[in-house]
Amino acid sequence: MDFVLSHTLRLFHPFLPFITEELWHGMGYAEDMPDGQGGKSIMHAPWPKPFDADFRDHYSLDDCYLEFVDKKFDLVSKGRNLRAEARIAANKKVKFILKPAQDLPPNDIEVIKLLLNAETLEVNPEYTPGKGVSSVKAEMGELYLPTEGLVDNAAELARQTKELEKVIAEIAKVEQKLANANFTQKVPPEVLTEHRKRLEDWIAKKDHIQKAIEGLNG
Repeated sequence: MDFVLSHTLRLFHPFLPFITEELWHGMGYAEDMPDGQGGKSIMHAPWPKPFDADFRDHYSLDDCYLEFVDKKFDLVSKGRNLRAEARIAANKKVKFILKPAQDLPPNDIEVIKLLLNAETLEVNPEYTPGKGVSSVKAEMGELYLPTEGLVDNAAELARQTKELEKVIAEIAKVEQKLANANFTQKVPPEVLTEHRKRLEDWIAKKDHIQKAIEGLNG
């Protein structure tokens, strides 16, 4: 925490010079460093740099830990998206259920719960979703958001159905373009790649909406 705070102050210093200078001295960082490296002023403190191999080895920051953090970030991001798609306010406490793909320490479960702003985070390897449950799949497992009592299922089903129709129409447009030889042979390669990527994104969105509709239908 000490390391993170000291480097955060350095990053904020160009934007908040007086406040960060005051905090730098008040939190004791000026006493821990030589004069020319932050001992007299935060202005002389080294600018944060990416961790090199020696630094990572010193703090035992193996790749497995970095990958674990990435997985946790992915799970939380998808969980927040579930809430947004259901139009549930970010500050409203909700219940999430996690069907984990791996064992998780209690501390990490608590961190995920806080980042999701969840009232409870139930970890249940045997969970089977019922009606009115939105879900998303991540490397860390499957995350479920029961929406009963939080949203109008009938209205949400109508909205998702309408959105699905829109996405299917967009897929048809892109497929029509990619099936047109006059288009594929004349456009630059990067434009063709962009359209193929767009098609992949629309198909992924379609699959996601269909899964949401299945959850609403039970």
